[in-house]
Amino acid sequence: MQDPGTSNRTSPISQRRPQSTLASRLHPPAPHIYDLRSTGNSDTYFSGIPQFSAEWVTRIESRAGVLLVSYTRHTREVLSEAPHSRAEYALEFLTLGMALHNYEAAAELAPHWAVRLGAILVSFRKRLPAAKPLIDKARAFLSALWIDRSLAEAEPGQPPAPLPACPPMVRLTRLIAWLHATGEFEQEALRLANWRSYFAQLRPVKFTHWMSVSIELFNQFAAEAAQHLGPYTHGVDPFLSGEYAHRGLREDRLFCGRPPAEYHLNMVAAEVMNQGLRAAFERTAQKIVLVPACMRGAKASQCLARVDSVDIACTACDPECAINRITRRMKALGVKVYIVPHATGFSRWLTRWQREPNVGVAAVACMLNILPGGYEMRARGLASQCVPLDFPGCRKHWDRRGLSTAVNENRLVQIVTGLSPTPGAPS
Repeated sequence: MQDPGTSNRTSPISQRRPQSTLASRLHPPAPHIYDLRSTGNSDTYFSGIPQFSAEWVTRIESRAGVLLVSYTRHTREVLSEAPHSRAEYALEFLTLGMALHNYEAAAELAPHWAVRLGAILVSFRKRLPAAKPLIDKARAFLSALWIDRSLAEAEPGQPPAPLPACPPMVRLTRLIAWLHATGEFEQEALRLANWRSYFAQLRPVKFTHWMSVSIELFNQFAAEAAQHLGPYTHGVDPFLSGEYAHRGLREDRLFCGRPPAEYHLNMVAAEVMNQGLRAAFERTAQKIVLVPACMRGAKASQCLARVDSVDIACTACDPECAINRITRRMKALGVKVYIVPHATGFSRWLTRWQREPNVGVAAVACMLNILPGGYEMRARGLASQCVPLDFPGCRKHWDRRGLSTAVNENRLVQIVTGLSPTPGAPS
């Protein structure tokens, strides 16, 4: 874990303001990978995403409602899972379609030894945090050998020739193993394992049918989301064809190489999961907010945050820091704010609050961490809500300058309190 006080991540405010120099006009900064402020600020995004999400939940219900009823019963009676909303199960079915469409062919092309080795490295990475840099180097090398190669050889959505002869259980089992071995889809793999448990009781022809339906729905979702949510992800394709294409060996290549549709899926996931967990969150007596360290301001390298075990709290050392501002604003509402250094340490912070069932957790996160983070908080029984960052900027994944990120603070207040923010408050 990186100590906030020793971070070398900096983000001069001047880097985020329009420049009038000839150099900046000739070489304008690259767009953010995604940016919820594309229409001026992210209020427009947050006002529009509920309707788009609801329309898609209705679409999935109309096509697979019978399946969702039966699957809901299976999770309750066979898997003994705490009740989820039907919309959340609809989201899982769409996630199944995404995984099959985007990664099944790559999973089929990956050698079994590489998948097994990948799973071992992921396990070691969790158990041996001190060895993480060395393990990540091994994962980067393995990724270049089989993840990047298999994805390049597999035409998206088109399985290799032998695939149709494979029993559907074999297909899904291989995909789940591949997702787990990458280290980037652990929570998604766990949810799909539940679906595999359900599908195992169906006849193979029915199993295959529903897998095909999930892919068809995801294809339709990707097309419609590109039209409705595409303005917020204009930076993805330039990033993938530019800096990403020349990065070389990196353990985060799969995480950073996601197509726009996966960003759009996470946008819908944030809305669906928030609605599904809203009642439980409102019942909690105490609320806390988790914010990523990438939100610190220009003086991030001199951050004096107080560290107490896993708790990292702002000490107001920088008046211009967004975390300082949010901390002051939340303190007035009786809500504590804690800093999470990086998404890889997210589970440790969730364990901290899992022991206190009367605490509601509102987490601010990068868009690609919304879906897995939501699944993990759900699995841990946490009463939670999530708010995506307006744009990403951490040095580790997205911008070598290490830009200070931001969140719609009015939206965060509304999520935490259930009340409309004070007019004129900064967003």
